[in-house]
Amino acid sequence: MIDEIIQKFRSFRSKWQEFLKKHHEWYMDHARQRKLIIFGVLVTSMIGLLIGTRFVPAKSRFQDTPIGTGLSFGKNNNATISMDSRKYNADQKFMVIKFTVKSDGSHPIDPKYVSFKAVTLEGQDTKYQVLPLANSQYILLLSNLSKGYKAIQIKAINHQPSVDNSTMDTEAALDVTDSSSSSSSESTKNDPVTKDGVNFVINEDNKFIDNKLVKLSQKDYAVQSLTQSIKILNKRIDKQYANIESFQKQIVADKNAIQAAEKDRQYQVDQSDTDNQIASAKADIKFQESSIKQSRKLINTLNDQIDLYRKQIMDVESGKYKFKKPVSANSLR
Repeated sequence: MIDEIIQKFRSFRSKWQEFLKKHHEWYMDHARQRKLIIFGVLVTSMIGLLIGTRFVPAKSRFQDTPIGTGLSFGKNNNATISMDSRKYNADQKFMVIKFTVKSDGSHPIDPKYVSFKAVTLEGQDTKYQVLPLANSQYILLLSNLSKGYKAIQIKAINHQPSVDNSTMDTEAALDVTDSSSSSSSESTKNDPVTKDGVNFVINEDNKFIDNKLVKLSQKDYAVQSLTQSIKILNKRIDKQYANIESFQKQIVADKNAIQAAEKDRQYQVDQSDTDNQIASAKADIKFQESSIKQSRKLINTLNDQIDLYRKQIMDVESGKYKFKKPVSANSLR
């Protein structure tokens, strides 16, 4: 039994030694191929890294401004501005950036007091144009912006002076925006919020490249925005009509409740509870009537604004509505 085990062990050892010998011979015979493979992998990796650094946008020293973040805007402490979107067509070398200015009802921001300055980190023959739209929205259109710009800094400035609450019209926020926004060139500060405005930074990134993005004309951008604003106002009007219908139904219910209470009161010794119910229903009727009046007033205001937007569309299409000319963007250093 022991001799049999020893024999099997010797047989296994002999086969294992033969396997190691063959593996070693193959390993030595293919040493050159192995070295060439390793060398090829290293060279390919280096080339890949070089290509990657060439085509992947380099990050600048500036921090990106988050999309949709409202930032304090100038001397009007209750005013904010946010960057809503930015899309870049790398093939046609243009970028479209959308902004929205918001304020409390007593301090609407007049578009003529809003201006923008744009600069690029890398020197390019880039031009930009500010397009004031409806509902305190703005488009900044950058043209001739080639890949490798690294970063863009946009300073939005609010020149509107501080005013008294009593001098402002709360309905002024619905006024038609005009094309008087100005734009000039250089800004070198990177502080997000400045004394009279705020800085937005857009670092070059493939994430917002959209080569299907269509570059519209000034006229098309304005008409598109105004048309969208009219749709929004029509929806608000529909909502007010729905509210009026609900208010009227409530008035009918209150009147029915009053009739029922007055009918039952003749059979009651203590009529205080019934009197309270009637008084409450009458007060609710007055409230509903007041709500209907306010809704109708708002509908009239919204309809007036729609008429003004339609007039503005006609002025844009006829050429009466003037836009600012493109401005050259300086380099940020």
